[in-house]
Parts: sequence; C-alpha cells; structure tokens
Amino acid sequence: MMRRSFLSALFALAALSAADAAVNKPAPSDINQNVAFPDGVTVARDLSYATIEGFRPLTLDLYQVPAKPKDSPRPAIVFVHGGGWSGGDARHQTGFDNFPATLAALAAKGYVVASVNYRLSGEAHFPGPVQDVKSALRWLRGHATDYGIDTTRVMVWGAEAGGQIAAIVGTSCGVTTLEPAADAKSKAPMASDCVQGVIDWFGPTDFASWDADAGHTPEPGAATRLGAYLGCELADCAPGIVHAASPLSYIESMSPPFLIQQGGADTLVPPAQSQKLYDALKSQHVPSDMVIYPDLGQDFAKADTPDAAASAKPVADMEDFIANTFPPPPKSAAPGIPAKAAKFKTKAHR
Repeated sequence: MMRRSFLSALFALAALSAADAAVNKPAPSDINQNVAFPDGVTVARDLSYATIEGFRPLTLDLYQVPAKPKDSPRPAIVFVHGGGWSGGDARHQTGFDNFPATLAALAAKGYVVASVNYRLSGEAHFPGPVQDVKSALRWLRGHATDYGIDTTRVMVWGAEAGGQIAAIVGTSCGVTTLEPAADAKSKAPMASDCVQGVIDWFGPTDFASWDADAGHTPEPGAATRLGAYLGCELADCAPGIVHAASPLSYIESMSPPFLIQQGGADTLVPPAQSQKLYDALKSQHVPSDMVIYPDLGQDFAKADTPDAAASAKPVADMEDFIANTFPPPPKSAAPGIPAKAAKFKTKAHR
C-alpha cells in the first residue's frame, strides 16, 4: 500500500511538472520577427517587395538603426547576392561566415541596408533578375517614409552574379526594356529605379569575352550557368541578347559613380572583366575607381580559402567609398537634400 501511494504521488508530481512546463514553454520563434544586432541595429526579414503571378513572393531583408522622429532620412544601400544566377539568397555570401552581421555593421554606420532576393535562373531568364532589383528599388523609395530613407541617395552593391546585376541596374536608369513588366503596363506614376552609386564586387561585365579573358575553352553543347541566365547558350543566343545583358551597353556620361573591387588572382571572373568596365566608365568621364587586391582570388579568398582578415580590407574600402559618395548632410540642409558628393580617392592596389 505504501509503495502504491508513493508511485501515485510520483506520477502526480510528474504530471504537475509537465503541465507547468507546457504553460511556461516559450512560444516558437517567428522567422519574420526583428532580430537585434550590436549598436542598436535590427533587421526586418522577408519584407515582400513584389508579387509576380506564377512566382514565389519576392522579398528583402532590411537592416537599420530604428529612426527617431527628428532624424534626417538616411542613404540606402541595396545588396544583390551572388551564386551564378542559379543559387544564393539575401542572407549568404561566399567568403563570409555571418553575412547578416556584415550587413548590420554597415547599417550601424548610418545607412538603411536592404539585401534582396530575386528570381534565379531556374525561375526567370535575363532580364528578370534585373527587373526584380529595380522593383526592389522602387518599393524602397515608395516606403521611404516608413524606413527613413533618403530617396536621393540610393546605392546598389552586388557580388559575382549580383555584381553583374548591380552594374546593369546602375547603368540602365530609364531604359524601358529593363523596366519591371508590371510597372511598364501601369498607368500610375512609378518611383525611380535610378541609383546614385554602384559597388561591383568581381561581377562579369562582358559575356562575349568572359571565357577568353579567363582562359576557358567552352565545351560545345555543354549547359552553363550563363546559358541558364540568358536563356540560351552564348553561341546560340539571338543577336542582341548578349549585348543587352552587359552593363557596357548602357554607360553614359550621366552614369552614377562606381567602385569596382576585384581579386587579382580571381580565375572565375578575371580582372580583365573589371578593367573593361572601368575603361568604359572612364571613357564617359564617370567618377569611378577600380581596386585590385593582388593576393586575393574568387570571393576575396586567400589561397582559395575564405579569410575574414583578407575580406576586411575590401569591406573597409567599400565603406570609404560610400561615406565619400554620401557624406552626412550639413546640419543646415533640409531633410532629403543631399550634400554635394565628395570624390572617392583612388586606391588602386596592384
């Protein structure tokens, strides 16, 4: 009898403990909730910037120090991820163990930073991804009041495939053939998709010469990631497609300032590709700088190994470019009216 009473009491205690645990069990985390980073930076994840029939919702993550009522609007930096047009997402970049922390650190310097998901090559061919980033730019300008964005100071930054997309977005302001399809059909006034600065991290710029510059001999008939992006293999593309997918085709004297950063030992996207973009920009007298890091390869890796210390230098140079292109407005300036951009000093490391 005593043993039975003991067991009954034990089971009752266990049931009470389980019930208490159920009551006090923490609620499951919401993947869309804001996440806090150092220096007061938060990120709003998976903000939907476009809905295209037949496709997944297009989203971006937005990093910022929450604005106070009297704060002046801040410049926006829009990141476009790499991945060969066929992979990747807004929260990862090869060579960085914690890329959201890198984006948050940039936001802590006084910027609104957006990292964009776009349709990949398995979902849409060129110009789909370019149109998506332009949609994101328009969405951000349309929500400028909500996020404290200075619509006159917006910069696009991309890496690898994202560098190519960023460069063509930056040089194609007002090009109707690259306008988002839904916007082209709309009669309502649209926010601008133009930018005031571009950062290109080792993006290919001239597809026609890419293989030759890299010393690659393409295998006849072989499928490539570039072919998936263009919707045709290079040798089979209709006339004009390869030309239309190059930022070189849109550069003019009014193109925004560029910073081009490239590993000198990069064999995937060789420095010759960056040189072509730089030369075309300079020929039109566009403020631009190209920085080559001799000992770094693809994704700013050192000896083919991601190296946080090695990538710190390109990040610091990029931050200098942003700060000089978008200097803090003088206290007397009206909100939303940018101060005259300072010229970025050349730092060509060869």
